[in-house]
Amino acid sequence: MKLLKNILVSLFLIGSFGYLGYFFYQYSINPCDKGLKYSIGVFDNQFNVSKEDFKKYVSQSEVVWEKALGRDIFVYEPEADFKINLIYDQRQLETVQKQKTEFGLSAIEDVFKKLDVDFGVFKDKYDERVYLYEKDLNLFENRKESYENEITFWNSKGGAPKEKFETLEKERLYLNTEATRLNKESSSINILTSELNKLLKERNIKATEYNKVAESYNQKYNYSIEFNQAEYTGKEINIYQFNNKKDLILALTHEFGHALGMDHVENAKSIMYYITDTDTETSLVLSAEDLAELNRVCKIK
Repeated sequence: MKLLKNILVSLFLIGSFGYLGYFFYQYSINPCDKGLKYSIGVFDNQFNVSKEDFKKYVSQSEVVWEKALGRDIFVYEPEADFKINLIYDQRQLETVQKQKTEFGLSAIEDVFKKLDVDFGVFKDKYDERVYLYEKDLNLFENRKESYENEITFWNSKGGAPKEKFETLEKERLYLNTEATRLNKESSSINILTSELNKLLKERNIKATEYNKVAESYNQKYNYSIEFNQAEYTGKEINIYQFNNKKDLILALTHEFGHALGMDHVENAKSIMYYITDTDTETSLVLSAEDLAELNRVCKIK
């Protein structure tokens, strides 16, 4: 019985070591040899990209490496453990705000926005006042015309009766008072018009200044981006931010490179450089450094 137990223990240990050996063997095999099966994991709709389009962009990014290797490496399988996630967080907002602050765009943007809001509030009040003035003026002119028609009528009759005369006199006094009020309101609106035009001029000057600074900002930041927009964790690829389709494909291609075991290289024109242009028509062409790094981890046929 003891002998049987020892045999069973031995068989268990052999089986365990065999399983562990197989596990470590599989783990040690380079993705270039065994390939990498992936699926789409977390998918956030706040990026305004459909899931089907996202899968197409992933496919386009993997082809960059597969073409150089001359064989398929990445395989999409809906249930694969390795996930590619599209995750919306505050990185994009924080990155852009930091850049704007460092560039000086935030300050001028704040001034412009305040002027724009002030102008909008002022104009709304101005438009309301003009609307009420024109409405009252229209009523005044109608009543004035009716009054003058009645005066003409009664004058043609040799005069109005006492009761009618008193009514017409009250109307005359009202029209005189209303005419004075409307004249004052017209003067006030003219002053407001000057103030509105002045505020509009200030806003437009600041808008022009803002546009010039924004143009310089865009030239500096819209064509390069650090790869904190995405990350490879060893078990998944997370995409956090991108400017457009080309930028997204570039980020995916870069992270697929890491998934193959590639490190960053020192050529700024390389896909595996830690900062790169978002002009993917140029950047998706593998540089000599990219190819050397790819050959280090995978044997190019």
